Amino acid sequence: MVEDKDRPGFFKDYHRAVRKAISNDQFNEFSKLKTNDDRIRFCFSLPAIHDIDIKPYFRGKSEKEALEKKEAGNKCFGRKNNLEALRLYSQAVVKAPVPSGKYWKLIKESADPKKMTMYAICLANRSAALYHLREYHYCVKDIDEALEHHYPKELKYKLYKRKARLLSHMKQHVEARDAYRQALKWLDWAKMEREKRIEHQTDIQKWLKMYETGKVVKNWDIPECYIEHPPVIPELTGGRNERFLSASKKIDIHYDNNMGRYAVASEDIEPGDVLVTEQPFASVLNREEFGSHCQKCFKTTKAPIPCKKCSSVLFCSVECRQSSYFHTIECPILDLLVGSGMSINCFLALRLVTQKPVSYFLDMKEKLNEEDLKEITNNKEVYDPSDFMRLYNLVCHSQFRTAEDLFHRCVMIVFLIKALKKTKYFDGKGSSSGDKINDVELFIGSLLLRFLQIVQFNAHEVSEFYLMSPRSLDGSKNETLGAAIYPTLALFNHSCHSAQVRYFSGQQVITKAIRNIRKGEIVPENYGQSFPSKNKIQRKAELADRYWFECNCEACQNDWPMYKDMDTSTMRFKCHKCHGPLNVNTEQLLNPFIKCEKCGDQTNILSTLKNLQNTEQTFKGACKEMETYNLEKAEALLIENLKQLEACLYPPYRDYHLTQEAYMKVCLCQGNIRIKQPKTEE
Repeated sequence: MVEDKDRPGFFKDYHRAVRKAISNDQFNEFSKLKTNDDRIRFCFSLPAIHDIDIKPYFRGKSEKEALEKKEAGNKCFGRKNNLEALRLYSQAVVKAPVPSGKYWKLIKESADPKKMTMYAICLANRSAALYHLREYHYCVKDIDEALEHHYPKELKYKLYKRKARLLSHMKQHVEARDAYRQALKWLDWAKMEREKRIEHQTDIQKWLKMYETGKVVKNWDIPECYIEHPPVIPELTGGRNERFLSASKKIDIHYDNNMGRYAVASEDIEPGDVLVTEQPFASVLNREEFGSHCQKCFKTTKAPIPCKKCSSVLFCSVECRQSSYFHTIECPILDLLVGSGMSINCFLALRLVTQKPVSYFLDMKEKLNEEDLKEITNNKEVYDPSDFMRLYNLVCHSQFRTAEDLFHRCVMIVFLIKALKKTKYFDGKGSSSGDKINDVELFIGSLLLRFLQIVQFNAHEVSEFYLMSPRSLDGSKNETLGAAIYPTLALFNHSCHSAQVRYFSGQQVITKAIRNIRKGEIVPENYGQSFPSKNKIQRKAELADRYWFECNCEACQNDWPMYKDMDTSTMRFKCHKCHGPLNVNTEQLLNPFIKCEKCGDQTNILSTLKNLQNTEQTFKGACKEMETYNLEKAEALLIENLKQLEACLYPPYRDYHLTQEAYMKVCLCQGNIRIKQPKTEE
């Protein structure tokens, strides 16, 4: 997948023109090349590949638009429509020019109030709306950012007083005292009548005296629901694996020539066990989410902080903006890349490069020899998912690719290298000519080509759970936010009968077991093809097309029916001795003693049938807890139900999969959640 099928773009025509321009002899020559370096060098030598004009292209700032949005926000704020005011002020913040470089130094040293910036004023106005919406964490952050960017001196005392009041109620007393001191300092610059100044001065000094004497009066405390808390990441069941740092001790990784690397249970695994918690090596946000989520951490942006140069992307905080080196590179070419119509896989491959400076890869160059995957798996070396070599050695299946596939990807890589040459990425290490490529650029191009192949087989979607209303699961659905690559999770093989559910906290992935897995059995995950929702032909075709393997999981081998086709009259009970399957038609059951074809022993299924009746009550109880959004109780009941059903039956079985679906929904509620926003008043 090089182009996005659902998005128009110019790359498709560009590739078609380059492909048409080369002769059969030239293409045969390309097909014989063995290394990525040679393939990139060959494509760069084609005259047709340079018939494209690459220029920086991005959405800049507009003081005029910022002013319009700010004034519209002021009107809404005056009518106490704080939610709409917040939306408009945020648009103003994003559009307002952010002082930087020489101009920033000039105005920072100047005392002229006319030099104040629109950006700081919009932030201060937004902090007022956030205050009234009780979004106190973001209110303080906006005040700090406004003060950092030349907010008018005569108004600074107001922001410091607001900040001090909030910090006091948030029990950050040292910081509150310092903010009151700043408020007193900047009060001298305020333009107001003498009586008003004395009133403010008296109020501030009263608070300072209380802090100095240790007699701080608590007017009110901010309720917990109004304080920003970091996400809770569950502990790995059984503790952290000493070798595979993102996995539970209940997981081990094996290797064989047919299956490659795959996960197995080193201990018995039960429903609810936390198996993996992992940060991505790299991640990319969907273009559709640029206006609502942080580029760095994928968090919903309640009070977005913009890029200092463009108005295309948002961050949830100044900290995320400062740590997003990748965007300093991608910023001037971002809209060019979007306009090309390239797929999210291409964006992810590019991000694997742009999140590190070129010097990082040059330092790694000598280590980049392909290693024996079997040796990596079988030795005692720690598998750290943040180690670049773990990413680099994920499978890419170059040896199975057609010449057409490789050529298509090479044309994309040439386009990306040309685009990177228009940024500061190569920073003196690249060639000045647009139609020539030097050794450094060739090396990065070769890495990009490898990454583009790795991403195809190893990337995961990152999602969030969308609620139609607060504390209600009615109409809820899981939606894609972007894509990421998790070096440990990438080692898990697929089954159409998955053993775990994935959910996300920001970009971090968490997986929990949704069924029992015995020690020594494979621990699979699901690549998007699940037997309850798609038939075997569909699943196998889509897996073969995307991942290049023929699925032979239990659901495919036995052609398990889809959920809608499951026969409730036929169930597969478990033999009490060998745990083998006992196929029983419950509507024609005359004798409760069923003989096992595997071991020959007989099992009395009457007690099992009674247990199944109990599971119905347990499931109904879980559903009631879900209806009232009591998720902790619902999760406990659903785990209990899964264990009861697993003790009695073999899948496929309708009630079993209904319970799994309900449990997965509860898990999704523990990760990224977005609630549908109410319509604002006109």
